Amino acid sequence: MLVGFFEAVCWALVVVANKRILAYVNPLPLNFLVRLVSIVGQLIMTVPLTLFGWWELGFGLTPAAAGYIAVSAVITWLVAFNTYYYALRAGRASVVAPITSTDPIWTALFAPLLLATSLGPGTVAGLLVANTGVVLIARWMGDEPGDLLEAGTMPVSAAPTGARTRAGGGALRVVVLSVATAAGWGLSPVIIELAENANGGASAGMMVGSQALGALLLGGIMLARHSRILVRPLSTEERRRVVLLLLVAGVLEAIFSVLFYLIIDAIGSVLTVLIISTSPVFSIVGGVVLLKERFSKRLAFAAAVTIGGVVIATVARMS
Repeated sequence: MLVGFFEAVCWALVVVANKRILAYVNPLPLNFLVRLVSIVGQLIMTVPLTLFGWWELGFGLTPAAAGYIAVSAVITWLVAFNTYYYALRAGRASVVAPITSTDPIWTALFAPLLLATSLGPGTVAGLLVANTGVVLIARWMGDEPGDLLEAGTMPVSAAPTGARTRAGGGALRVVVLSVATAAGWGLSPVIIELAENANGGASAGMMVGSQALGALLLGGIMLARHSRILVRPLSTEERRRVVLLLLVAGVLEAIFSVLFYLIIDAIGSVLTVLIISTSPVFSIVGGVVLLKERFSKRLAFAAAVTIGGVVIATVARMS
């Protein structure tokens, strides 16, 4: 469980690092670059663990499992992570994190459709509470000055009508992108479970293969679109900062993904998800402390409602 909370802190730091990098790197190239770093990190961890027999996972995959992992890679890296990066660029990390943390509820919704599991009343209650929090975030964020208001730090009440409209539209965009991210992240574990069932268990090949396929797809799209990597020309100091932040984000993602499998094996998937669902709390703190983001009492309340819905749904699944 302590490692689970370490995972929550890791993911919070990933969110903060990604938000910082987006000031210099465009979302699609950032997604691609983080995949590359994460793949190297995963190989450094999984190859010794497998070769020396320090865990039971191998690199083997059945054809059916490989097919499921391919689908999961498209959903996770091509769709969900791109919407996540665009949401982070448009909004505050301390707002995006609580909404994307609703992914366990989406997992509970997709599981009955694909795994023939039941959807209990506790999950439904958690879904309603979490969505209430998301609606409150969408409503109140549109009234908040900051990242989403082109008029700068001018209070929305004092800004021109057109600027207020853009702020409200920007808030809706952030919420839609964040919800799409949560839905993609929620569907991916269900597909992974199908892959594990088809493979007779988890595999290190699933972790590395999924990231590698995601990097290939993202690289192909970047080449086809002639995507610009940098937002603007960077100074030498800024380039060093970007490289350092990329290494931090990629390494933390690699650690997170490997430990995720191990924690599930130790305490089960439900308790793991419940512990890691606390990561938005650390993201909010990181956004305020490290990114100097404002976070009003209303948005704090809405974030707490959203996270509370996730906890209700997860606890209901444990009982």
